[in-house]
Amino acid sequence: MRRQRTTGVLAVLGALLVVVLGATGAAAQAPVKEVIQVNETFADEFLTEECGVPVTTTATGRVTVFTFNGTVLQEMTTLNISLVATAGDNQARFRDVGIDQVRVQPDGTVILSIVGQVPFEFTGVMKINLETGEVILEPHHEVDTTRVCERLTA
Repeated sequence: MRRQRTTGVLAVLGALLVVVLGATGAAAQAPVKEVIQVNETFADEFLTEECGVPVTTTATGRVTVFTFNGTVLQEMTTLNISLVATAGDNQARFRDVGIDQVRVQPDGTVILSIVGQVPFEFTGVMKINLETGEVILEPHHEVDTTRVCERLTA
C-alpha cells in the first residue's frame, strides 16, 4: 500500500493491538470502549509529492475502539474522519471512514479486516494475516489522487 490511514491514528491503533493480542483469554465480558478525538493539521508529504505543490491537510473526527476479551472478535475500530487538503487558496475534501476488525480464526490465525474507504488507497475490504503480514484478500476498487490534485492545482 502507498499510504495508510492518518499516521497518528495508526500509532494509537498499533499500540492498542499489541495490548489486545497480549491479553489472556479471560471469560467474555462487555467490550471496553475508547473514543479518540482527531483534530490534527500536518504537512502532507504524500499529496505534496503527488500533486507537485505544498499541501497541508487537516483531519477532524473520531476513532472509536472496542476491545473485547475472551472472544473471537478481539478488537473493532470505527473511523469517521473528515480531511481537508489545502494548497494556497485551493482545497479538496475527502473522508476516511470504515470499520477495522481484529479476529482470531479457529486455527489461531489473527486476521485484520479493513472495511471502508481509505483515502488514496481503496474502497472495499482488505484482509491481512497479522502474524505473517500477508494480504489474504485485496480490495477491488482502488482510489487515485487525480481529482484531488486537479482541485489543489487549479
